[in-house]
Amino acid sequence: MKNKVSFDSQLTKFGIGLFETIRVEKTALDLDEHMDRMFKSIELLKLNIKYDKKFLKEAILNYIKENKIENKALRLTIFDEGYNISIRDIVYDEETYNRGYKLTISPIKRGDSIIYRHKTTNYYENIYTKRYASENNFDDGIFVNQQDIILECSMSNIFFIKEDKIYTPHRNLPILNGIMKEHIFEICKNLNIEVIEREISLKEIENFDFVFISNSLMKVMKVSQINKIVYPVSNEIFNKIIHYCGT
Repeated sequence: MKNKVSFDSQLTKFGIGLFETIRVEKTALDLDEHMDRMFKSIELLKLNIKYDKKFLKEAILNYIKENKIENKALRLTIFDEGYNISIRDIVYDEETYNRGYKLTISPIKRGDSIIYRHKTTNYYENIYTKRYASENNFDDGIFVNQQDIILECSMSNIFFIKEDKIYTPHRNLPILNGIMKEHIFEICKNLNIEVIEREISLKEIENFDFVFISNSLMKVMKVSQINKIVYPVSNEIFNKIIHYCGT
């Protein structure tokens, strides 16, 4: 495992690499799904990675065991010179879940790039958007494209509820289709809740009953506000999803 990166690395020169952030409770959650996504990206982006899936999975499990990791966020980064495993605290707490997230619109309007469909280390737009949101007293920002079609947040997927249906940006848009997002689809199928993937315009958001976001670390989080639009603090459909997610 590498703890230093040379100036000749493609990671240093061009930001070329991939990473996965994995929630570790008693064990690494959805580890196979994270590894499958990473190696699909390696193939599609034609990256020169010298490790195979089995090796990296075992490296993660050994790291967790040797360091007695519990209730942490684990990050695996891979690049041309090697790989790195690091951990950090999970920042989402009971207070955050109770109040929900406040979102604003990112000042960056996205184009249609293959990069957005993969979890690459070229992450500056996401970091810039997160900082922009914090500086304006919001928790995160929503990316939209040039036509003001909603895409995703800087670090999460987004869902809208209207009556008994859930709406989310279509998977064919330039977004990262998260592992937790796929779990939400499965949960909704089991609960007979219809999920509709489609283009959602920014001008529509005030017409929805409820909004929530998801990623592998937070699982699901309600949204209390988007800019000046305030949403209800509770929703029956969302509460059912929470029950299944164990948030």
